[in-house]
Amino acid sequence: MQASGAVAWGALACGAVRGDDDGVEVDPGGPLAAMPFVVGCNRSGLTLVRAMFEAHPDMALGPESKFLVTGIPARPDRFSVARFVDHLFADEQFRRWGLPRTTVELSFHATPPADYVDAVRHVYTLWAAQRGKVRYGDKTGDHVLSLGPITSLFPEARIIHVIRDGRDVAASFMELGWSDNIERAALHWRQRVLKGRQAGELLGRERYLEIRYEDLVTRPEDTLHRLCGHIALPFDPAMLNHQRVAGAVTRTEPLANRNRYLGRPVMPQLRDWRRDQPPAAVDRFEVVAGDLLAELDYELRTPRRGQALGTRLAARSHWLAWHSRRLRGRGAPATQPTRQRKDKGLGPAGPGMGNGKRR
Repeated sequence: MQASGAVAWGALACGAVRGDDDGVEVDPGGPLAAMPFVVGCNRSGLTLVRAMFEAHPDMALGPESKFLVTGIPARPDRFSVARFVDHLFADEQFRRWGLPRTTVELSFHATPPADYVDAVRHVYTLWAAQRGKVRYGDKTGDHVLSLGPITSLFPEARIIHVIRDGRDVAASFMELGWSDNIERAALHWRQRVLKGRQAGELLGRERYLEIRYEDLVTRPEDTLHRLCGHIALPFDPAMLNHQRVAGAVTRTEPLANRNRYLGRPVMPQLRDWRRDQPPAAVDRFEVVAGDLLAELDYELRTPRRGQALGTRLAARSHWLAWHSRRLRGRGAPATQPTRQRKDKGLGPAGPGMGNGKRR
């Protein structure tokens, strides 16, 4: 039997999907396979990881899903399917998934979810089945800030934390207008990397895996074998040809992500802070986050002990002046266009760093 006239509905890792044109029924009785959550700071290669998984014949890695955290009910005993569906389709990003509301509602009617977690699994099951896949996962960078609730709610969650040299991340932020200065970008990167690593210490190796973007683009096959092993998914060579699914992935990504290189083979030298960042900007980044760069074994522009005193003092002075303005609430206005800020939910502090409120 065909769904939407094209995709065959089959057995999924979270249960079975069956139905016809009048509705799709999800059988929640099946075993729970590991569900990967790909997280990390934006511009760290998360969409590349998603495309590589999407190229796998069995895995559907969903687009950004901030609804998963913002929709958690304050009172689990008062979960409402109707409110859940309203919340889903009020989310502009979820509407980019391409799941028709009638499909979701008919499926919920055929197999009412028992609670919030069951409803979320149900939605991912539909997303995977729509793509003819038998496994599903999630790619949402900001989930790195909410790994406690996510891993508590979903025992099958397996975290994949992607880390990239923060100076390259900052260069991308500045190029896109996501940050008005290098210090803000450094704080944003530092916060997210530290939050992910702190959660990883609590979760342990079984549920948390940390990979480097640099390894992914220089040793893709070895790195993908590690990723697949973490979630008990057999490696498939199709993952090395991610560019064939780049168009479909890009269409479901937030508009502001600008993944203009996703349709090309991996490019190890796509960005290099040594080439792309002025030395003074690198020094200013390292004043804010050099300790974390060193902890992660990234090369510093000048070893901290040997760094020229004048360079350190100049960068530190710039940092203190900016931080003082920030604390007084008089920082320079962000430079990103209004539409872009809406697409990414950007506040003056960059992606997801506005006033701390959930969307």
